[in-house]
Amino acid sequence: MHEKKDSLYMQKSLQLAERGRGNVEPNPMVGAVVVSGGRIVGKGWHRMYGEPHAEVEALSDAGVQARGATLYVSLEPCNHYGKTPPCTQAIIDAGIRKVVIGMPDPNPDVAGRGAKRLRDAGLTVVEDVERARCEALNEVFIVNVTEKRPFILLKIAQTLDGYIAAQKGTSHWITSEESRVEVHRLRSLYDAVLVGAETVRKDNPSLTVRHVDGRQPQRILLTRSWNVSPAAAIFRDGGEDRTIVVTSKKSARTHAEFIGKLRKRGIRVIEVTTDTLEYASLKSALQVLFEEHSIRSILVEGGAEVFSAFVRARIADRIDIFTAPKIIGQGRGAFSGLRPLHLTDAYRYRVEDVLRMGSDVYTILRPDKED
Repeated sequence: MHEKKDSLYMQKSLQLAERGRGNVEPNPMVGAVVVSGGRIVGKGWHRMYGEPHAEVEALSDAGVQARGATLYVSLEPCNHYGKTPPCTQAIIDAGIRKVVIGMPDPNPDVAGRGAKRLRDAGLTVVEDVERARCEALNEVFIVNVTEKRPFILLKIAQTLDGYIAAQKGTSHWITSEESRVEVHRLRSLYDAVLVGAETVRKDNPSLTVRHVDGRQPQRILLTRSWNVSPAAAIFRDGGEDRTIVVTSKKSARTHAEFIGKLRKRGIRVIEVTTDTLEYASLKSALQVLFEEHSIRSILVEGGAEVFSAFVRARIADRIDIFTAPKIIGQGRGAFSGLRPLHLTDAYRYRVEDVLRMGSDVYTILRPDKED
């Protein structure tokens, strides 16, 4: 068991780390505090990609008070040269006596080396304090580093009886205004928003951030049929340079004329191999988006076939479900594209949190590690 004070100081480090959101990518968000005599004497966070890390900021803020003090940091200090020198050496040189670490570096080639370097230098090192919270803060970074692909969040708005659209395909508006504002906040945090052709046909979404202040994500259309109008909002709303279409190489050959017109407007079209179901391979698409377009996080907003494809491929890192207190009896289910024959074949997720969002219930789920 860790001491209560360790948890409190680590939570302060996490609050500081959050301030770097949107500015430090592709680096992780990291916060640090220096504690001496029972009080915080230095604070720091990673402010901008390429600038000093949180530990260095906190040590600089503490000055001579760092000698003999305890450093709390949300991520294991680096022990290698990158954009900046190793933080481990700065910690040792500052005279820190004890280091409390929230989570190890997720990079398997680096993990543990920072903590070992500090121990070898005679410092006391305590690890895994508030680790779950630290990992949740940097969930995108962890997937980027360990799996070399974007982090995937499925966002689902559904009725109480589990439908994302009525029988005629209409889905405006299932959830409350509060839930819709939260979805726009999520959009502002993600590099891209992805939908399938069915969603574009039926809803003609702009996939922009409107109800909150924040950056505009790139828009990704995943299609095999190309049954979409050239007048769709994502093709003609002035943000064409933020629109990407992902399709299979086979489908691209069939629709070469349409693709040529889109490319003339500045819309990027990515052609990938097909999977066993003759759909564009999600894994190939994510690799291209990650490596060639620097997309590190994707918010998937529908429809049912797209949701099902990500779950089937086991690359849904998180599912956020907004459930409205409405019953429609019949409609389209979020995962109607999945057809397991037995309950034992079900895709398993665990509930991480349940929140109230206006009149709706907001549930956050992650894959069951035992599945």
